Amino acid sequence: MTTSKHILSRKTGAIGWLIFNHPEKHNAVSLEMSAAVAPIMADFDADPDIRVVIVTGAGDRSFIAGSNISNFDAVRANPEENSKYQAISQGSYDAVYQCSKPTVAMIKGYCMGGGMDYAASCDIRICSDDSVFAIPAVKLGLGYGYQGQIRLNRLIGSSRARDLYFTGRRYDAAEALAAGLVHEVVPAAGLEERVRQYAESIAENAPLTIKALKRVFLELEKAPEERDMGAAHALIGACYDSEDYREGKAAFAEKRKPRFSGR
Repeated sequence: MTTSKHILSRKTGAIGWLIFNHPEKHNAVSLEMSAAVAPIMADFDADPDIRVVIVTGAGDRSFIAGSNISNFDAVRANPEENSKYQAISQGSYDAVYQCSKPTVAMIKGYCMGGGMDYAASCDIRICSDDSVFAIPAVKLGLGYGYQGQIRLNRLIGSSRARDLYFTGRRYDAAEALAAGLVHEVVPAAGLEERVRQYAESIAENAPLTIKALKRVFLELEKAPEERDMGAAHALIGACYDSEDYREGKAAFAEKRKPRFSGR
């Protein structure tokens, strides 16, 4: 497994945690950090005990403040290195986006550039009231990967996305909520408690049903000719032949909370 001291993972009950851990750099992402994300997400995906993943940054000041620009001369010095850099970065975002389990971005402070890519790759975004969002590529002369642009467009629409990209200006938490960029804004002091509560509410639900739902969402975001709705339909069908379906029916009849096993 690719590792980095600046990327942490942990498992608490049914929740997996992916933590960008370089607070002295506002969790700006290096190439080494990017490369460490996919193996962690693959581990969460394969672990039947993990039902939801929280993506966040260490410290109180930043979710992810973009890429580590100070390292660009070392890792993007020529077209070949730049292509490698972009492939690793996009693979990192895709590992979060393609996870078969729900992902929740816990955003506090700065969410900039590549941080927006990670946030947009998550299913749910909950932020603190002191969060700040921006894509400053136009102020740096950078070419910005189009997959992040596509995903942001899906969230906030092309009109608002143009505003963010073309101006490079910052949205505060209130504007991000109004734009549909985040689902919820909470006081900074209560952010982790709220996100944990939200994740646990997902984890209590039927894992096979959620897996089928997530697959359908991912397929619907592809071009129609690229969709594999047969695979999605198979996952839907598997729900009806599961122990969880029988448990759900029994719990409903007995007026009790179901205990889903993922089988």
